[in-house]
Formats: sequence, structure tokens, C-alpha cells
Amino acid sequence: MSTGQIILGITLFAVAGAILYAWGLKKSLDQREDLQRSLMSACGSRVVKHLKKHGSVTKAEVAALVDGLTVGPFWSRHKVRVQDGKKVAGQVIEFLLDQQYIEPAGGGSYRLKK
Repeated sequence: MSTGQIILGITLFAVAGAILYAWGLKKSLDQREDLQRSLMSACGSRVVKHLKKHGSVTKAEVAALVDGLTVGPFWSRHKVRVQDGKKVAGQVIEFLLDQQYIEPAGGGSYRLKK
């Protein structure tokens, strides 16, 4: 091996290390938003599943459905859990309304959008 090949190998190794470091740093900075998005998605899925069986749901029922729900990547120990369903229920309803999954049905209840 020549000196040029050794220098090239060391340089490529350093570049690969820098790329992996930058990727990990970006993932750690975006982790909070990713977990929040995953939590809203999981809560929304649970509410939509309930709506398919029962037809309508109120804010109190949404709070009971999402209370205690835990999400997070299976490879990570970082998880997010719904501690108080009453506080999250409004956010879940707003999320589902924004995504056009549900619509108001009157009397404080919601149904699947047709």
C-alpha cells in the first residue's frame, strides 16, 4: 500500500463517520416531533376503529379510548404515554378533523366522514 492509498482510506472513513454522526444528530433533534406525530396517529387510529363499530363518539369517550396509550419505536427505550386522556382528547379530535377522518354529528358527538 502506498501512502496515497492510506490517506484516501483514512479520509473516506472520516467522511463516513461524519455522515453517520450528522444523521444521528438530526434524528435525535426530530425525535420529539416524531413521537408526537406517532402518538396522534395511534390515538386517531384507535378512535376511527371505535367509530367503525359504534358510529359516533363524544369527547369523553375519546378521552377514555386514548387514556394510557403508549407509543414509540420498538428499537428505542424512548416512549410517549398518554397520562391524562381528558387533556389529549381535544387534540385528537382536532387532528382527526384536520385530517378529514371525522365530522361533527351534533350534540358534541362526532362520526366518520362520508
